[in-house]
Amino acid sequence: MKAIKNILLFQLILLVSCTSQNRKTEKNLAAEGSTSYSGPIIDMHCHAFDQMFFGGQDYTNPLTGKTYKASSTIDSLRIETLAKYKEHNVVKAMVSQGELWFDHAPEKIIIGNSHRYSVEELRERFKIGKLKVIGEVAPNYQGILPTDESLTQYFDLAVELDIPIGYHMFPGGPPGGAYFAYPRTRAFQGKPLQFEEILFDRPNLKIYIMHAAWPYLEDLKALMYAHPQIYVGLGAICWALPKKEFQSYVKGLVDAGFGKRIMFGTDQMMWVETISDGIEALNSADFLSVDQKADIFYNNAARFLELSEEETKRHKQE
Repeated sequence: MKAIKNILLFQLILLVSCTSQNRKTEKNLAAEGSTSYSGPIIDMHCHAFDQMFFGGQDYTNPLTGKTYKASSTIDSLRIETLAKYKEHNVVKAMVSQGELWFDHAPEKIIIGNSHRYSVEELRERFKIGKLKVIGEVAPNYQGILPTDESLTQYFDLAVELDIPIGYHMFPGGPPGGAYFAYPRTRAFQGKPLQFEEILFDRPNLKIYIMHAAWPYLEDLKALMYAHPQIYVGLGAICWALPKKEFQSYVKGLVDAGFGKRIMFGTDQMMWVETISDGIEALNSADFLSVDQKADIFYNNAARFLELSEEETKRHKQE
């Protein structure tokens, strides 16, 4: 009888052990098969304001039906945006008018400013450490094309200072915005092949096209094929477009071989929940591996911005 009890006890231990091992194996396989990215993120398109943007109004996206609640004040916009960054491990952000937030998060904020300043003013800001990116440059709201002579000096300044320039293409404003908010904006202005001669004249220009020039995918692929220095940002389109359309556009760029030159961005403006939605829209793209998401969320921007090896190592350890 004792021998039988010992055999039964041994079988029970073996059964528990096998069950536990199977659960561990299933857990490991699930982890290995996961494509969710949880590492550091760089946001290449953010905004600070010295007055309420869009009248401080909530925004209902007509393409998705989702309503985004606006921050109540410019101070709450900063506080809420930085809190979202902490929640999602956003370690760096290119912030237009970033000097307004810099003292609150100096390790995180990359100060950007645009052609609303003269070249001389931007040069002086650079000298005192208050300019790291010329951007967001968005003259299309005034109906000005990138080939306009008035912009030549800004491209030249970016080369002179050896800093990036972030250039806004289409989409410009909300759907139908030309009929009420931006009457000089035209859809054709978003065609990225306008940059051809600008790039040939300045092969060392560090430039990224904001909003990835949606919807001009084929033109953008041609430009990126011809000009290896071109990068793109995903600001706004990661939440303003329906998720399926956004992911399809990213897939088109990745399938064409340009996955190493796509950078994440939010273009959060007054609506901080767009940060979470933009991150989720990219992270849920099942055609991307974890490594490909790591490139888009962090590695590509770190390389474009020429972050030090020490800083990138610290970001990934944190």
